[in-house]
Amino acid sequence: MSKTSLLLLIALLGGLAQNQDKIKHWLNPPPPRIPGADEVVLYSTTWCGYCAKTRRYFADNGIEYRDIDVERSEEGRNAYRQFGANGVPIVVVNNDTVIRGYSPDRINAALAVE
Repeated sequence: MSKTSLLLLIALLGGLAQNQDKIKHWLNPPPPRIPGADEVVLYSTTWCGYCAKTRRYFADNGIEYRDIDVERSEEGRNAYRQFGANGVPIVVVNNDTVIRGYSPDRINAALAVE
């Protein structure tokens, strides 16, 4: 294997490692929303580690949610300002329970998960 090929392989593997959450989401998209189910909205960014942990927690526990990027969408920027937020993630359950930061216990309590 040539030196150039080896460098390209290392760059490819590095890119895959950095984007593994996006790749997993693309390969295994969240299930369709069920009308009447608890509404869970995650306000997040693509670079936030705790946002990624929250997404992983939702996926591991079968929690359906809507992910809104606070940097890339107008809806996300507006909501972020309304919350007077100074960090992400922000999880909103049923439009009335606001959870700031990564907190599985508070998410479970808001969803009444046992």
